[in-house]
Amino acid sequence: MSEVANKWGEKVADRGFSQVPNYLLLLNQFIDSDNRLSPLELLILIELSGSWWKKDEQPFPSMKTLSVRCGTSERQVLRAISHLEELTLIKRVKRRSKGLIASNAYDLTPLVEMLTEVAKQYPNEFPRKIKPAVSLPTASPKA
Repeated sequence: MSEVANKWGEKVADRGFSQVPNYLLLLNQFIDSDNRLSPLELLILIELSGSWWKKDEQPFPSMKTLSVRCGTSERQVLRAISHLEELTLIKRVKRRSKGLIASNAYDLTPLVEMLTEVAKQYPNEFPRKIKPAVSLPTASPKA
């Protein structure tokens, strides 16, 4: 059984899971009080992170999807995304599907760069201790 299923249960794990950097969860601790994120803005960053599966493929949840997931109106999501752009944490990227306008994609490169800088300035106080790999005995050559 996977660690996720072991921790959360199989029914929950079957729905899937996302990796979110702890520095993102703690972001408001590292930025000045004038630029702190609202709970909705932070939740949107977490939702975008959860929709980002491959480095070279930007997430593209629609405003409707984000509003449903965040439990708020599309207008509030739009305002929050605009503010995240002003803070240069994300970039909206226009998309087209079969010639028609599709939901925006979101470039999270600025967020990655900011979190990388935060990690440099505020190194992890409690790094994980990685157990050394077990080395297997090697057979001695027979004479």
